[in-house]
Amino acid sequence: MNFDIIVLGSGIAGLTCASRLSKLGYKVGVFEKHHIPGGYATNFKRRGYNFDVSLHGIGGLDNGGNTHNILNYCGVLDKITPIKNEIAYSVPFKGKLIDIPNDLDSYKKLLFDLFPNEVKNIDKLFKDIFKFKAGFEKFILDKDATILDKLNTDCLMFIKWSGKTTDEVIRNYVDNDDFVYVFTALWPYYGLPPKELCALYYFIPWISYHIHGKYYIQGGAQQLSDSFVEVIKENGGSVNLRSEVTSINFEDNEAKSITLKNGETFTAKYIVSNINPIHTFNMAKNYVVPKKYMDKVTKPTIGCSLSQLYIGLDCNPKELNIPPEEVFYFDIGTPEENYKLSIDSNYEKCGILLTNYSSMDESFNEYDKGVLAVTIIDNYDAWSKDRSEYVEQKKNLENILINRLEEKFPGIKEHIVVTELGTPRTMERYTNNPKGAVYGYAQSVKQASRHRLSSDTPVKNLFLVGAWVNPGGGYEGSISSGMVVAQNIAKKLVQKDGKRVEYPQVEL
Repeated sequence: MNFDIIVLGSGIAGLTCASRLSKLGYKVGVFEKHHIPGGYATNFKRRGYNFDVSLHGIGGLDNGGNTHNILNYCGVLDKITPIKNEIAYSVPFKGKLIDIPNDLDSYKKLLFDLFPNEVKNIDKLFKDIFKFKAGFEKFILDKDATILDKLNTDCLMFIKWSGKTTDEVIRNYVDNDDFVYVFTALWPYYGLPPKELCALYYFIPWISYHIHGKYYIQGGAQQLSDSFVEVIKENGGSVNLRSEVTSINFEDNEAKSITLKNGETFTAKYIVSNINPIHTFNMAKNYVVPKKYMDKVTKPTIGCSLSQLYIGLDCNPKELNIPPEEVFYFDIGTPEENYKLSIDSNYEKCGILLTNYSSMDESFNEYDKGVLAVTIIDNYDAWSKDRSEYVEQKKNLENILINRLEEKFPGIKEHIVVTELGTPRTMERYTNNPKGAVYGYAQSVKQASRHRLSSDTPVKNLFLVGAWVNPGGGYEGSISSGMVVAQNIAKKLVQKDGKRVEYPQVEL
């Protein structure tokens, strides 16, 4: 019943933290209310088809990349097979589908070819992206406060961009609507359009995608989550499914134990919560959360949710001329107009992301069992709480999305044999995230960097990991938060018991 570390929730951040600490020799227990581990990083089956819940791609898996390093130190890297395809993603532009190469030099050349009058400005932008990267690593990784005193230009670039929107930064180099449209095509991954999205949250994952490579994991997100679980168990830890935590119990202002729904209690030296911060502190027993801190938890704006239509075909998508990898279809307007269409539930016109899983991983399903996913940013509040109205809303959205696919790929309707629609309320039901949020708090300038909730809490032995805290949402952000907290706890345990631990440099 006693652990060195207890992790609440088996989302990808919690599993990262637990696997790293298990590898270091500590006794770790993970408690998850769901019957499978992974949170959003899971798969499901319908009528013989395998579907990936959320994984579109992970950046930084090239040798030396951020994600590569973290998964290596967690003991997971040799348990997965990363797939790197030639195309990272595609975006329609002036009547043509533009394939974005999964190689930095090729991508840069493509931009030169598309915008020949902006070559010098694009080149300057790329050079300053590398300065931003260097400054980020020095300021965040080295934690060297004297850098600010030295007026290091790289560090100043990182600080400057952190206080600006993505659109502001890019237009300082290339003030061209078409360029911004192409260059920021990934914005739906991060939940806000360029004029609202903090540059910090766009360029850090952009660097991982375009400098250190975009990959898919063979077997889908569940393979990644299951690999973390294997590491935890191989090193003496436990992953307890169908084990809902109902309270975190405190003594003398320290988190001492947890209690499950069935009444069982488990103690630990440190507790790490991968549950959203609002629910985490609602579970606190015998502890008065300081109002100033609770305001930091409850007052920030919660980010958007998503709706996703999963589709199983009776043929390979190639037969319907469906593009490989992913396509961001923005049929009308600017990114900001597309975002508003989504939030206003204008499903007939809003941007959609079409993911061809059969292309990304040919082994995921049989060749003639094509699997697609259509993803849209969505507004949780637009979905009725009345069961009958909700069911009708789902049918309506599914029909709209299928009709939009039919317009792009005539004949696809007759090849659809299975569908499954997940809405913001589905996201909420499976993860308990308020408003079905997928990126945690909205990743705006006012909620970025030092303004975002820290993984540290007022309780010295209670930590938070996941999309809601620094460094932010998405797979890589969540994985990084788990690794950083694991390193922090390991250092504290070393100070207590004198255990020697190897500390790799961890990128955020």
